[in-house]
Amino acid sequence: MSTDIPQAVVPRVIPRPEHTISRRQISSGALKVLYRLSHAGYLAYLVGGGVRDLLLGKTPKDFDVVTNARPREIRRLFRNSRIIGRRFRLVHVMFQDGIVEVATFRASPEPPEAPDGWEENGDEDELAPAAFEDAGPAPNGEEPVFGTPAEDALRRDFTVNALFYNISDFSIIDYVGGIEDLHNGLLRVIGEPQTRFHEDPVRMLRALEYMVRLGFELTPGIEEAIEANRREILTAAPARLAYELVETLRSGVSVGICEAWRRFGFLDLIFPEAAHAGRALGSLLGVIDRWTNQDRKVPTSVLLGTAFLPAYAHILGQAVAAGGKINNPALLDAIAELVNPSVLRLHISHHDLFLIRQGLFTLSKLRKAPERGRQVQRLVRQEYFPVAWAFDCLAVEAGLLPAAPHAAWRRALERFEEGATDQDGGRPHTPRPSRRRRPGRRRRT
Repeated sequence: MSTDIPQAVVPRVIPRPEHTISRRQISSGALKVLYRLSHAGYLAYLVGGGVRDLLLGKTPKDFDVVTNARPREIRRLFRNSRIIGRRFRLVHVMFQDGIVEVATFRASPEPPEAPDGWEENGDEDELAPAAFEDAGPAPNGEEPVFGTPAEDALRRDFTVNALFYNISDFSIIDYVGGIEDLHNGLLRVIGEPQTRFHEDPVRMLRALEYMVRLGFELTPGIEEAIEANRREILTAAPARLAYELVETLRSGVSVGICEAWRRFGFLDLIFPEAAHAGRALGSLLGVIDRWTNQDRKVPTSVLLGTAFLPAYAHILGQAVAAGGKINNPALLDAIAELVNPSVLRLHISHHDLFLIRQGLFTLSKLRKAPERGRQVQRLVRQEYFPVAWAFDCLAVEAGLLPAAPHAAWRRALERFEEGATDQDGGRPHTPRPSRRRRPGRRRRT
């Protein structure tokens, strides 16, 4: 079913008395950006998920701003900013409490990528070719990517994400019927779903995410378009897939989102290790959701490593059941064989890879109670120990690993934090006095 929206459309403007968004709900950084742009004579709108969530009574995770100012003009207004992006120039304005992303109104749904060799954080006069600045044909033949507010709204993914909050009069501007869909709990693609999902396959993941996270109903045609374009997700950039995956795991409703992804076949395509984890994955994600909703910060390495825990717990259980001393090299080889395919598929950073591997391996040391305080001391001081401990907490809460060794380690860690060195006695740690150097004869000069 086509959901095309006419290109020539008069926006619906909702004045301040008729909506619930207050400036008190907007971050101080976003307000500073909006007001400075507006006072400089530019249009300045809050846009996207921030507007959507405020209208739904939720707290946005961030605020994005869109304007008719060009990137170099935005950069001149904000010394605390930098221009980023290879496909489309965005400006990040940095504040102590976070980053406000500022974009120029766009017309092209897929802007051209900047030439190789250009640095994202370099001097911005070197970052703005004709393709990204004033009107006129770009060097590669592409039409200019900048556009009007109406064009910017129409190129967005879903109607509920295309609402503008205008700082000049505090009104909401709706070009696509997003307000009505928001009130009716409907998720509607802007344009024809088949075409829009083919343009950007990641939109299929987001459709299922919003369906679960917002509790919205998919409008007719979306599910059929997802079924027809499912394998297109393999053409998306690995970095974008990794970002969507991490954001989903941080959402607080990852159980429902991952179940929707599994039902439509996306987990098998982009993260088969998670798909093969079965019910154990649901238990682990349930723990992560609980932590997230308790405002506990979970590192990216722990989130990505969660998918490997069920398989690794089985490997570790077999190694322990075999008796004798665990073969550490064999265990490390098993971890590499388990983790490496995902590293290649999702472009996981080397640092996160190191933390995941060492965190999983350290579970073999946490499988039994510590024997000496010095053992605890040595392990706790390793960079990867917080990741290992988070893995252990996850696995124990999800029922993948026994609770008794974990409880013994928890008591040992509490004693270590209190300054004890001996697990059994709890003798306070007294630092060894440093040896004093004997004064020597002063050399004559």
